[in-house]
Amino acid sequence: MFGYIKPNIPELRVKDHELYKATYCGLCRTMGKCTGCASKFTLSYDFAFFALVRMALEKTNGQVKMRRCMVHPFKKRPIMEINPVLEYSAKSSVILTRLKLKDNVNDSKGLSRLKAKIVGLVSIFFKKTDKELRPLEDKIKECIDALSVLEKEECDSIDKVADTFGQLLGNVASFGLDKESSVLGYEIGYHLGKWIYVIDACDDLSRDVKAGSYNVLKIAFGESLEESHKSILQNAMFLELNKMARAVELIDFTKHRDIEAVVKNIIFDGLIEETRRVLRIKTEEN
Repeated sequence: MFGYIKPNIPELRVKDHELYKATYCGLCRTMGKCTGCASKFTLSYDFAFFALVRMALEKTNGQVKMRRCMVHPFKKRPIMEINPVLEYSAKSSVILTRLKLKDNVNDSKGLSRLKAKIVGLVSIFFKKTDKELRPLEDKIKECIDALSVLEKEECDSIDKVADTFGQLLGNVASFGLDKESSVLGYEIGYHLGKWIYVIDACDDLSRDVKAGSYNVLKIAFGESLEESHKSILQNAMFLELNKMARAVELIDFTKHRDIEAVVKNIIFDGLIEETRRVLRIKTEEN
């Protein structure tokens, strides 16, 4: 359900692009050290974004050094050093992945269940959840269970299912922060989570129709999206991005102008373009 949160690279300055790549590579390295090498296969752009947001909220800076890695062994590249924010991002990503894989097994049947079990085997190589993050794991599990119930009931309310996923990412983005930062983190995660759920449903509609899988848009609008449906969905997604942007504008970026440039590029350029891209693909399919 992830992979949509990307920057609009042509609009980034070179140094800001380098910071983004360093954060992404730093998160990969952190996952290998903190959550197991197998967890690196679950690396996503989304948690690189969350890491940058949390660094600004926690008023911490990531140190970048030139390093080699297994993927790029011949040339050094800027990689952010392991720090508490990257560690949290890595561990929370693994918690979400582990619980989602388990939920996929429980919700699948027949051959799909077997495939889900095979894919889920990778999670046995993930390191166990730290004691201090178990309350977060409980919150994520609660949201995934609630989402599973709604899907089994074939809920036709887009807002209801998106709200549940929004709560999940709101908890991930805000956990462990102080009061003011926690409120901003939750707002950013919540509205981004709603956006992710809807855009993913748009992107997966044709596949879910063929597979006979649950998709709230299939129940709400039918097996294909008309122009009026796409207009409604685009307006709804832009509204969530606008609400998230309001929370981001309240972050004090005074000492994190480089992070501010990347985060705002992702929100105001990357996510808007991604929304249009997915809906444009649906137009071409129809």
